[in-house]
Amino acid sequence: MRHSVLTTLSLIATLGAPCAATAAAPERLELGHTSGGAVVALLHADTGWSIVIDGPNAPLLSQPEPACIEVSDSSAGSPQELNAPYTHASRTATGIEATATIRSSPSVSFLVRDLWQLRGDVLSVQRTVTVQGSAPSGFSSAIVFSAPKLAWDDASYLAPGVLYADPTYDGERSPGGTLLYAAHHLSLREDILPAPLLGLYFRGGASIAMLDPAPRGDTTESESRLAQPEMTDARFQFGSLNVSQTQGKPLSFGFQYPGSVQGYFFGHGSAPVFMRRYHPIQNGFTQSYRVAFRLAHNPTFRDFSRDSWRWSWNTLKPPIHQIDIPAVRRVLTDHLAAQVTEINGHTGVPFVLSTVDDSHNWNWTMIAMGFVGKDIDCADALLLEADRDPSPRGQHMRALGLAMIATMIQGLPSVPLPATGIDLTTGQPWDHIWLAPWLRNATEDMRVLMLAYRREAKLGRPHPEWLVWVRQYCDWLIQQQRADGSFPRRWKPSSNEAAEPSGTASYNAVPVLVLMSEITGDANYRASAIRAADYTWTQYGSRGLFIGGASDNPNITDKEAGLLSLEAFLALYEDSHDAKWLDYAQAAGDFAESWIWIWNLPMPADADNAQLHWKRGVSTVGLQGITALHAGGADEYLDCAVALYARLYNYTHDAHYLEVTRLLLHDTKSMVALPGRLYDMRGPGWQQENFGLGPGPRGRGVGSHRLWLPWISANHLHGINALEEYDPALFKQLTASAVKDKGGAQ
Repeated sequence: MRHSVLTTLSLIATLGAPCAATAAAPERLELGHTSGGAVVALLHADTGWSIVIDGPNAPLLSQPEPACIEVSDSSAGSPQELNAPYTHASRTATGIEATATIRSSPSVSFLVRDLWQLRGDVLSVQRTVTVQGSAPSGFSSAIVFSAPKLAWDDASYLAPGVLYADPTYDGERSPGGTLLYAAHHLSLREDILPAPLLGLYFRGGASIAMLDPAPRGDTTESESRLAQPEMTDARFQFGSLNVSQTQGKPLSFGFQYPGSVQGYFFGHGSAPVFMRRYHPIQNGFTQSYRVAFRLAHNPTFRDFSRDSWRWSWNTLKPPIHQIDIPAVRRVLTDHLAAQVTEINGHTGVPFVLSTVDDSHNWNWTMIAMGFVGKDIDCADALLLEADRDPSPRGQHMRALGLAMIATMIQGLPSVPLPATGIDLTTGQPWDHIWLAPWLRNATEDMRVLMLAYRREAKLGRPHPEWLVWVRQYCDWLIQQQRADGSFPRRWKPSSNEAAEPSGTASYNAVPVLVLMSEITGDANYRASAIRAADYTWTQYGSRGLFIGGASDNPNITDKEAGLLSLEAFLALYEDSHDAKWLDYAQAAGDFAESWIWIWNLPMPADADNAQLHWKRGVSTVGLQGITALHAGGADEYLDCAVALYARLYNYTHDAHYLEVTRLLLHDTKSMVALPGRLYDMRGPGWQQENFGLGPGPRGRGVGSHRLWLPWISANHLHGINALEEYDPALFKQLTASAVKDKGGAQ
């Protein structure tokens, strides 16, 4: 047995090269072969049993000492790591069982029992650790592979919602950011990941993806607040996924339980620190968990990313919590109409309102286009409801919607735009960075307006002033396009000068330009859209990466970039039927869906439910990560994409996209306040903007504020309405068997 001290540079010590062969040939127990030809075997030498994975399409991976225990030792200043080979290994009816006993002191030992199985391309291990003896310290265990022939730069790394090979746009101090990546160290707690998945894609196409196939995630309130760098508690039921390479050592990766991580944490200084988590060393205490490794081969990182995510999806099988969608739509529309405000003849939905009382923020009279304001999208939802309901209720909603659109057009009559929103009290542009002339803010709501224009025209209700306003903007916009096809993300007010010249968000211009070409017959709009879409694909999408969607997080990897790119590529595919745009749309859709939470993360059992924003007992399936910069933060923004994934399903006949459609339709409504399920909201229809799932100063289950922004209702309603308008039969199919959701805490 080897005893070593965990260094400050690596969360899990690397295991070194495989055991050298003895004079006699080692005893060998093969688990089997993967479809790519990799061989998984346990080898016995003088020191004991080790594990080796090798083959024509897999790099050499090994565990010379598979039993790995870490014991906290405050007196030594750092924990002690105890590694050992298996002492016994034998075949069972389902795999190979191997055991080892590790002694940490004369009175304490750990019995490690692993059951290894190989099913197709998936290698899995069920580990049970039983404590024999007691001590005041804590312990964790780990399953770690090393790749002695590979270096850090031989792999590209995937962690959904955190890292997609390139850390450049993930932030400096984020879990998948540039500093930790440059230090060759990534350690990720499960509770910041939409799926507890970490993948390595090697040069040549070989890959290995590691997944917790049965995550639990339990923690305590103080632990989720990162109260102490080192904590020990039997209630910790989360792991961490890690990959690192210290100088002169082989690349290593593995799973530690409970999960310790190294990173940058608010309130814990400016340097990376360890957050170590342990179980108590108590006689008879048992630790049990499972880890799965998918050994595969893919031609590109994009393919690897998609296949790894779908493997996670098929393994975790995210449940659909069906809800009465027509009833939810009515509640949301009535609530939205009730928030429409008229001041001095100007009508709109306030930018921000409290979900728990009638207090007003300083900017509540601000209304905004696109992104999080979506004033015109809200107006369109009211117009659509009016078409469904000819009663006075519907007539009132129609009047509100028309007044909202007129207010925005009258407040922003000229280009270059001075802003993308106005003050209801004055009807004048609102001068604030949130409402600056962002490419996204303007084009997003203008596209919705043109869809409404076309629909209204078919019903004999022309609105030429809508077309004039949008066309004026689009004529200006195509003059701003640069030689490479890109657009700036933001301009200075009333100016042609870019305030944020980056072209990462050029996809935003595509949908409205395609629609303008269809409506007006002007091919110049389409040509501009194609150039912008080609730029997006060439620079980012071809690598399975999309950047810069969220206007308030410049040039950060985020799900909204994938969502908006999906919409852009589908617009071009539906316009031209060119298969390349459908291929690009699938890439964007695959990226965007990998931010969806597909496992249920429980809230801290000892937290006051009244203080939690995400209530105990409500499934987190369907929530989505927001940006790689703030991994662990979540919202429901992707619920507007229901019809986009339905389109992918219909165009590709890929049943997986139907599963995504169904999940986004139903599971994204879990925290909407409904009659009989108000939580602590003011009334039916309210929902706050975001929630924290990962650890941080506020703790798990608490968002950054208790505010409602118009995008919340706009996105819920857009997802529902767009699906019904696009495919009524599919809408009926996906809502026919829905029952009212009676789950959740009150």
